Amino acid sequence: MTAKTHAAHDHQPANGTAPQNAATPVEPLYERVDLDRYAVLHGGPVGYVEHVHPVFVCYVGHPYHQADEVAQVHDFHEAVKTVLHRAVATRRAQ
Repeated sequence: MTAKTHAAHDHQPANGTAPQNAATPVEPLYERVDLDRYAVLHGGPVGYVEHVHPVFVCYVGHPYHQADEVAQVHDFHEAVKTVLHRAVATRRAQ
């Protein structure tokens, strides 16, 4: 299954100019792994976001069946940020 991955450099600023570091490769933030599920990446998979209408469910952990639900939000990009922040905080606490 081929999936489109998205990174921070995929988004254009509001004024339409390209970011100064556009040529610098950036690690993908997420990739689609199932119909309604995305793996959140930070040096490898750190969690998942699953769309269960009307919310996006945030999971931290890998693989999916061992991940813990940590939040439910209404915005996909907020869900990705939630998973990243929680995963980083969990790594620092260990």
